[in-house]
Amino acid sequence: MPFKPIAVSMTESDLEELEFLLREGEFSNRSDVVRHAVKALMSEHRNIERAKGVITVVITALYYKKGQKHNINVVQHEFKENIAATVHSHTSDGSCIEVMIVTAKADIVREFLKKLRAQKKVLKVDVSLIGVDTL
Repeated sequence: MPFKPIAVSMTESDLEELEFLLREGEFSNRSDVVRHAVKALMSEHRNIERAKGVITVVITALYYKKGQKHNINVVQHEFKENIAATVHSHTSDGSCIEVMIVTAKADIVREFLKKLRAQKKVLKVDVSLIGVDTL
């Protein structure tokens, strides 16, 4: 399958991380690192998309604290009945980390994730599917 070239913009620190992964992960080039990362994200996405019934996920969101004007709290309040627990912390560079345990019907979890990822100040959202109750 032929590859199509694309351009990707990233911060200097993200580029440094990519270069680190290139060296330490023994990838042959930057494109291989990016392809691997996309495949991992797609695998995570497919697991959530295929889930049915009530599921439990652990969501970790990294977002900019500087300048505020993020709507993380608005999204959390919209889904408050589905969030079992949260932990909030700060990184050394002033960003925020929010860890949430969410239990809800799979379609509600998917909607929550979409709204969370749509926030402009959100840098990264990781999700781990922990439990599925199809009953």
